[in-house]
Amino acid sequence: GQMSRAEMLLHLVTHGGYHRGAIGRILVQCGVTPPRDTLTTFLHRSEPGRRG
Repeated sequence: GQMSRAEMLLHLVTHGGYHRGAIGRILVQCGVTPPRDTLTTFLHRSEPGRRG
């Protein structure tokens, strides 16, 4: 098959999100609170002035 660059990038983003959601569900079933989104946590810690 063939995919454009945009389709490949979209596939990577959605595929990664799917796995992240699945792991989050498994953690909840095991009684573990899933970690918060790491990008927003990183931004808040590295650039606190962006909060508001």
